[in-house]
Amino acid sequence: MSKLIYSRNGSATTESIRNASPMVQAIWAQAHGFGANIVRVRAEKNRFGADTGRTFNSFHHGKVSVYKQKDKVHESNALYFARKIPLTKVNKGMQILEISSNVDVQNTLDTVDAIQYYSESSFFERLWNRIRYGTPMSINS
Repeated sequence: MSKLIYSRNGSATTESIRNASPMVQAIWAQAHGFGANIVRVRAEKNRFGADTGRTFNSFHHGKVSVYKQKDKVHESNALYFARKIPLTKVNKGMQILEISSNVDVQNTLDTVDAIQYYSESSFFERLWNRIRYGTPMSINS
């Protein structure tokens, strides 16, 4: 499977998101609204769970991984994209979207939506929604 890599303005190794199909731009827009910086949609390998690194919190469900920069990053861990400006200063929002050529857009949008819900809601909110509406407690259930 081939993969397509999009960035905000394009580069020698990426395509500008402005040149992407409206469906791919919808994935970018949803992730940007959530505050994600990098979204990766794999062709075959599935990952599940959440990880915390020095710069990013990452959320994985199936073929979709979302990387969101931490609110507070020590200066020695600052991440830069293309321009030499720390991500926490100017480069906020979506920076990279890597997708397989056979991406299921609706499934990806649903997964990004689920990741947003589970990453932004507290345990008690999810517990209440589980009791009241039957909503799963975690993204893996």
